[in-house]
Amino acid sequence: MCGRFVIHYNKPFGIDFKKSFNIAPSNLVPIKTSDDVKLIKWSFSPLWREEMNLINCRSETINEKPSFKNTKKCIVFNNGWYEWKRDKLEKIPYFIFSKSSFFAGIYNESGCLILTRNAVNEIQHIHHRQPVLLEDFEIDRYLRGEDLFNSDANNNLGFHQVSKKVNDPLNNAPELIHKNF
Repeated sequence: MCGRFVIHYNKPFGIDFKKSFNIAPSNLVPIKTSDDVKLIKWSFSPLWREEMNLINCRSETINEKPSFKNTKKCIVFNNGWYEWKRDKLEKIPYFIFSKSSFFAGIYNESGCLILTRNAVNEIQHIHHRQPVLLEDFEIDRYLRGEDLFNSDANNNLGFHQVSKKVNDPLNNAPELIHKNF
């Protein structure tokens, strides 16, 4: 899944953007479309149903769901994401990162969401889903309509446990992505 993520570049896609180490749903995020770059809300509702507020969608079923008809593809810039591992009595936060800085997404007038896929072996012990990652050279192919949900970008992930301070979306500091165990 992907419930929070990080952008620590000031100009992703050339857009002025304040670094954020704890992007939460409904925050504005930089996206690239087939013909533009812009800031858009990370929260999606089908145009026929307001306030649905989806943040993720399974890539395997996106073409079957009426909620995602009449959407366009986009790329969501990132420098990694947080995932919480359920451990008996608590949720333990992890920061997961890759050489790739691009999530596959879709958008409409209401906002955008991030596509997910089954997690690769390296991180399945943390969570069973992960964002669909794309390489730089795959961006245009994805935006033109190719389904690249099994890109090699989804492999070779790094991860480490981080502070529970990330649980509060108001916390936003570089230390949130540092190892903490």
